[in-house]
Amino acid sequence: MRSPRLLAAVALAAAATAFAALGGAPTPPPPKAPPATVQQATTASGAAFTHVERQLDTGTVVHEFVDASGVVFAVSWSGPFLPDLRELLGASFPALQDSAARGHTSALSISRPDLVLVSAGHMRAFQGRAWLPTRLPAGFDPRLIP
Repeated sequence: MRSPRLLAAVALAAAATAFAALGGAPTPPPPKAPPATVQQATTASGAAFTHVERQLDTGTVVHEFVDASGVVFAVSWSGPFLPDLRELLGASFPALQDSAARGHTSALSISRPDLVLVSAGHMRAFQGRAWLPTRLPAGFDPRLIP
């Protein structure tokens, strides 16, 4: 049985623009987008990464974590509207679609060797995070993803 609520939320996710694709390079925001907060950081093991925080025009906040080679290894979102999950998750989006098609409710958890995704919410209160376990910089703790 499919969850009409989650399928509708996934379909409507294209209404807001995100700026990263999990597993790809971050893309620049639209010209009139508010400035992002960018923080350079290192893990306990000394691996460098960048944390970018952006607020979409919908009020949703998106966090991108980019490794030293310029690849987005983790993303998260929180706010009143879902970001464009197809854009945000990139090549990992089909895993979300497959899980939704199998009847999951508005709370969703995917744990695979190539993708971890946790998402929950309802109208005006969505949150989630996703990361690529094989791309995490040495010593990066996924619990640090907001």
